[in-house]
Amino acid sequence: MVGSPGVVLKSRFVMPSSDEYKDFINYIDRDDAKVTENIIVDENDSFSVFYQYMDYMGDENKQGALFTCTEDIVNVEQKSSLKDLFQQAQENGSPLWQDVISFDNSFLQKYGLMDEKSGQVNEVKMKNVVRAAVNEMLKAENMMDSAVWSAAIHYNTDNIHVHIATVEPIPSRAKKWLMNQETGKWEEQVRAKRKQSSLDKMKSKVANLIMDRTIERNLITDLIRGSVQMKKEKGIDLSTLRQSKRLFQKALQRLPPDRSQWRYGYQSIDEARPYIDQIVEIYLNRYYKSEMKELHILLDEEVEVMKEKYGEGSKYQNYKQTKLDDLKKRMGNAVLTEMREYQKEADQRLYELSKSKRKYQAPMYRQNLQASRELNRALNNLSYRLRKTYHDFRKERNMEEFDRMLDGYE
Repeated sequence: MVGSPGVVLKSRFVMPSSDEYKDFINYIDRDDAKVTENIIVDENDSFSVFYQYMDYMGDENKQGALFTCTEDIVNVEQKSSLKDLFQQAQENGSPLWQDVISFDNSFLQKYGLMDEKSGQVNEVKMKNVVRAAVNEMLKAENMMDSAVWSAAIHYNTDNIHVHIATVEPIPSRAKKWLMNQETGKWEEQVRAKRKQSSLDKMKSKVANLIMDRTIERNLITDLIRGSVQMKKEKGIDLSTLRQSKRLFQKALQRLPPDRSQWRYGYQSIDEARPYIDQIVEIYLNRYYKSEMKELHILLDEEVEVMKEKYGEGSKYQNYKQTKLDDLKKRMGNAVLTEMREYQKEADQRLYELSKSKRKYQAPMYRQNLQASRELNRALNNLSYRLRKTYHDFRKERNMEEFDRMLDGYE
């Protein structure tokens, strides 16, 4: 059992006119980081501390080299330019966004980013992971073209940390009026708070790239493609199943008159939903029994992966049921779509019959359709819809990043 997450992200921001910049210094001035002796604090200019911090972070003997979105190692000249950009950002009122990504060392060792004996980190991959994660956050915050950031890897703590500092030299975000708690005056400030979903994407990107479950995803894809080909060759025909016909009709009889209400999640179809669920269950058990068993195994594996990523406190338990409920909803809507088409054709036929003055009543007509050609055709169409819906669901699981699926699960 995994008790702690493999990746932890802590984020905050400080405003250029605020003494909260000192809080940033308090963080980096921890004893375990041994920073106190290396930074001289100018109490009259809290932002200058950050400059000195950057000097410190650029010392490869104490920490990993300072790196950016384009440079693996920032040289003296580049560091000077970087400081100028941070100074410009401060003067223009940009917030300073601070992100600290910390890792469980056993997590890094398991996935090949840390040598277990030497404790050395694969810096090339780690820096690329950080770049991709920061880009994910910046895209979500619409700051890709305006932000400047720098980062460094901390080695002299119990667990590896990556510190990231981001600013906008020319702020692009909206401004709002806020009370300065120190001066008691209202000030127009750049909106600093980032969306939680943006930070979640950043964190998840880190975990996904490190874990790199490409092999597992390809395995699922191969399974799906093989299943699709097999089912195409074998053929699927719900119209040959008497039980499917009965359930199809019972569901139809319990649906509301307004076909726009025929959506799986709508309360108005509560009476019909059990019959729809039975149709889906019959279909999956008859034609995808082994694939569903494999799907359950894969979902269980992903639950364990998420437990390792996010720790025992996360809501990873809900992941499997949520994905199965999603499949049920998709399949249910596929059934309802075919029922909608079927009923539309039936109503059109009744209308044509009424125009020709042939006396047919809708209830009797619907009851007598059990063995009709129209019902068989509808069930054949339903077979196709269910097959396509099932494979779309499985394919989507493999292509999407697990991070995006985890939004709201922390």
